[in-house]
Amino acid sequence: MTPDNLVKLLQMTGAALAIPAAAAGTFAAYQSYFSSDVTCQKLRSNIIAVMERNVAPETKRSLLKKDVTEFDKLCGEGDPDARAIFQAAVTEHPGDAAHASAAAAPAHSGSSPQRQQTAALGVFGAPGSKEHYGWVALSRRQAGSWVPHFDGYSISDTSLPPPGTILSAKMMQPVWSEPQAGANDPTKLQSRLPTGACVRVLATRGGSGRLWAEVAPASCS
Repeated sequence: MTPDNLVKLLQMTGAALAIPAAAAGTFAAYQSYFSSDVTCQKLRSNIIAVMERNVAPETKRSLLKKDVTEFDKLCGEGDPDARAIFQAAVTEHPGDAAHASAAAAPAHSGSSPQRQQTAALGVFGAPGSKEHYGWVALSRRQAGSWVPHFDGYSISDTSLPPPGTILSAKMMQPVWSEPQAGANDPTKLQSRLPTGACVRVLATRGGSGRLWAEVAPASCS
């Protein structure tokens, strides 16, 4: 075998060996992402199922605590809106327990207003509610693409629904008093929108991580 042929043979062998290695790396990355997504979907479903159970608040918080902690750790960065609702669900409402004693450590006093604000979220537009509008995230950016939160319009960063559009929530969503930029401000969390509930778009606003709409409660029919 001539030196030139030997070089070509070695190059072909190296290329053949490199292809499965690259493919294996790609598959491993995909498998890791897919497994994480499945885990987050399962945790989300479990948490929502418990939230909808008719049990005492302290029992509900006890049942939720483990899954909410796990969701926060594995999925919270990718789904900050679900994390906001779930954290509110495990926050003790001031009326569910006796007030803290006057001897409580001062270090905790600064967090009390925030805990009270996020506790016991009501349903957006429920009968008797005084809420007439609020802000929701239409979609969030995850792994380089937009994940839609609503049905009823093809939402993207270049195509936001016009005023009057009726949207249906694909999943439970938090309703905010104003759009959130970066980390969520729990004091701006005002209620939650159940899965399948409908809203009417009043205005829209873009963003780097989430796309926003100011909405009002609406009938799905």
